[in-house]
Amino acid sequence: MTYFVSNRELDELGDSLIRHFLEQSGMQNAAKCIDIVGLANYLGLNVVFESFAEPDLDKIGFLADGKTPLLIKKDNGIVPFLFPLGTIVLDVSLHKDRESGRCRFTIAHEIAHFVLNRHRPEPQFQRMFDPERNYSLAEISDHFNIVEAQADRLAANILMPQFTIGQALYDFHKGKPIIIFGQNVVADREQKVIRKMAAQVGVSYTAMLIRLKQFDMLEYHPIEEYLDKTIRGGA
Repeated sequence: MTYFVSNRELDELGDSLIRHFLEQSGMQNAAKCIDIVGLANYLGLNVVFESFAEPDLDKIGFLADGKTPLLIKKDNGIVPFLFPLGTIVLDVSLHKDRESGRCRFTIAHEIAHFVLNRHRPEPQFQRMFDPERNYSLAEISDHFNIVEAQADRLAANILMPQFTIGQALYDFHKGKPIIIFGQNVVADREQKVIRKMAAQVGVSYTAMLIRLKQFDMLEYHPIEEYLDKTIRGGA
């Protein structure tokens, strides 16, 4: 059974965790960009980089349980390596400067798994199912979808709590809502603001836009207004 945690509970848990971390670390006034590695260390987790060699190329992050080995490239070969319990292992590809936002979110995602396991302890997937029963792909997919969705939601709250987004909006847009035309069209000027905000918080443009929407920091205007002022007027 997968224990469901509501979005409201995830939001409060993530926000409270960050505020507690900043308070205990004496960094109440340094919250423009969350020190995600510092948070991992605060929780007793260690972050390392290795060259992944897993068959699933989508795997770029791993939270070690002290029992499950991870395939990595070592000494011109591939070896199963058992990392100590509480180690967050990231693929070396995330060490590049251009991958900073993705790297930070991956760390936050693994921290979220750690927090959720403490908050709602449950056995690991491979041990919680009857090995003699044939589970459908839909049952397996449902389990992973719920677990990963909850981790993503909590990771967003850890990495981008509302007060950091509000600070960025104040710093780069005087606290005024970002204008969106129609449902998805963002003018060039607003795009530049969002990119500056994302850079300050240490996330991607897309992640910032999603959080602005979640916190009702967007102001929707008719798409016709954009067409008249920018497209048609520009000609």
